[in-house]
Amino acid sequence: METKQKMRYVRKLRCRCGFTEEWIVDPVGKSGGLALWWSEVLTVNILFSSANIIHTSVMSTELSTPSYITFIYGPTDDGDRTLCWQEVRRISNNITTSWLCLGDFNDILSQEEKCGGLPRAWRRILNFKSFVADCQLEDLGYNGPCFTWCNNRDSPDTIHERIDRALGNL
Repeated sequence: METKQKMRYVRKLRCRCGFTEEWIVDPVGKSGGLALWWSEVLTVNILFSSANIIHTSVMSTELSTPSYITFIYGPTDDGDRTLCWQEVRRISNNITTSWLCLGDFNDILSQEEKCGGLPRAWRRILNFKSFVADCQLEDLGYNGPCFTWCNNRDSPDTIHERIDRALGNL
């Protein structure tokens, strides 16, 4: 019952925001699920989806060839995150045109992308950097605040991280 109510809320919110199309990945365990919305001016084909990934090809009247967009919610568990990165690596092997890979990766590319708390293990940073390099992606940067996540604790226990990002094959 609770999942159906959440789905009704998600669909109502989609309509309020003016989107006409959707792809929803149901929650799995503690995962909140994923929702992708778009309007009919785009032709979006879902090529693959899982609990953490929605991989699409996108066409519009302005594009002569499809572009690929992969939406990611990076798992917080190390093992699950490794499996997620392996799946995106597999996807990258089939990319022949422009590709945007974006979302909440739950990972950082350097210690400078974290403020507060214990330093991130170098092994984990190197794993994420290897993932980005293996997929032939580059960080597209950002405008605005450099940190995208906060643990909402009072100082001195506050932690900020840049875990949301857009990567592209420039």
